[in-house]
Amino acid sequence: MVKPVKKPVKALNATDVDAKIDAHVDVCAIRYEGIEREMRGMNARLKRIEAIFIGSAGAIILLLAHLATK
Repeated sequence: MVKPVKKPVKALNATDVDAKIDAHVDVCAIRYEGIEREMRGMNARLKRIEAIFIGSAGAIILLLAHLATK
């Protein structure tokens, strides 16, 4: 069995680590903006569905009340 050859690990200095962290923060900010945009769209759809549901429930209640009073 052949063992894989390990590549030597390059030691990072503080400047390299700081640059990597900054790049990561920038990428995450872009991702979170996209997620927030999608959530706003879903929230609008849920509000529309909720309005339809409340309207339908009100119509059913009025119909049942009308039938009960006949």
